[in-house]
Amino acid sequence: MKKVTPRSIAYIACLVRFSLSSVTSWRSVDGDFDYVQFWRTIVDFFERPPGRDAQRRVDRLLEWWSRKVFGRSHRNDISDAAKASMSVNALAKQRAQRDDAAFDSA
Repeated sequence: MKKVTPRSIAYIACLVRFSLSSVTSWRSVDGDFDYVQFWRTIVDFFERPPGRDAQRRVDRLLEWWSRKVFGRSHRNDISDAAKASMSVNALAKQRAQRDDAAFDSA
């Protein structure tokens, strides 16, 4: 996956709604809430905009979400040196060093 899609937004929205509810198991209809209809409404908002202006707004919104989720460039295009200096990699290296130290002292 390299970009946000209408269906990925709908899927995440359903997961968030389920997570915030008090039910303990998944059902397509939860009381008076219909997840299938909810999903379809979100997908239709993006995939069936009413006109060119609405389509441009949808396209810009999906591009915005893709930038926020995936960044401006793809990780595969980033050099190994840049990847090594990313904060997530620095944190992983620190964790490994702590784990090594804990193992050595035990």
